[in-house]
Amino acid sequence: MQLGLITFGSLLPDPLTGKTLTQRQRLRDVVRAAAEAEDAGFAWYTVGEHHFGERDVISSPAPVLAAIAEHTSTIRLATGTTLVANRDPVLVAEDYALVDLLSDGRLELIAGASFFPEPYAVFGQSPESKAARKRENTELLIRLWTEERVTWQGEFRPPLTEVTVQPRPSQSAPPLWISGGVGSESVHLAVEHGLPLVVGTTAREPRTFVPVFDAYRTLWQESGHTDPPGRLGAASHVFVAESSQRARSVWASYMNNYLTVKKPGSTHFTTPPDFGTYIGDNGPAICGSPAEVVDKLGRLHELWGHDLHLLAIDVGGIPYAEVQAATELTAAEVLPQVAVLGSRAVTGA
Repeated sequence: MQLGLITFGSLLPDPLTGKTLTQRQRLRDVVRAAAEAEDAGFAWYTVGEHHFGERDVISSPAPVLAAIAEHTSTIRLATGTTLVANRDPVLVAEDYALVDLLSDGRLELIAGASFFPEPYAVFGQSPESKAARKRENTELLIRLWTEERVTWQGEFRPPLTEVTVQPRPSQSAPPLWISGGVGSESVHLAVEHGLPLVVGTTAREPRTFVPVFDAYRTLWQESGHTDPPGRLGAASHVFVAESSQRARSVWASYMNNYLTVKKPGSTHFTTPPDFGTYIGDNGPAICGSPAEVVDKLGRLHELWGHDLHLLAIDVGGIPYAEVQAATELTAAEVLPQVAVLGSRAVTGA
């Protein structure tokens, strides 16, 4: 199983010191962390997209990934996710073809839709159209990247007549994944187009997602695909330290800080889940010593049979030095242990 890092550019005051970085400082940390992740041996560095909130500063992963491309050479550069349901797919095709070229073919685009109401309100889109927009825009994106001239008509944007997107991606096959949750629409979309799937597993009990992973493999077999099922990915909030006691004592304040901030579309601050439950055996987050982190990643792999896991470490205003130390420890003592875990090709195997 491969490990990658995922960041949304979370920018919050440090709950222990009250210090807040500038937006520029935070973005520079995101860029330098990517180069360090490559040196440490991580397979992916993933940049998320959020709009109109008080917590995250990256509204467009494309320019951030372009900057990262200039400081790296081998690590896969991913979006987590690109909100194709909320963006014009023609512009998505153009922007990320540029990223693929600048990175010499290292782009991985994860196609999704915002789960917050603000983008739909600000962009003048109906929240009820989310699934239909995601499907239509993803399918158009595939055509724009695989066909030289596209003539097309759909429901949500003006028609196209003999449109050729320039530049063209460096990779011959679209570097495209589908982002999914607990619903079935994204699973069907991924299987229909023979695409891999990343499931957003950060906020619910792990067993909640077992039917999603199993449905992907089952539908793949039933759909007539002759090749093996596509790759499957997951994500977790993660923190690792030399001992479980230190990991918990350091991370609790920052994770609670992250979970209590006012979300887009909300008028109030939420009450965080109990920290012990959140990082416990049945909780979505992972926190502890390297051995504990390896153990939980192994148990999640047994549940889901996935082969890519994205780790969100830099949340809640945690100082860069703590993120750096946790990342280095993960690379040294966790990554080699989980690398031997293989994917599960057959449902229930």
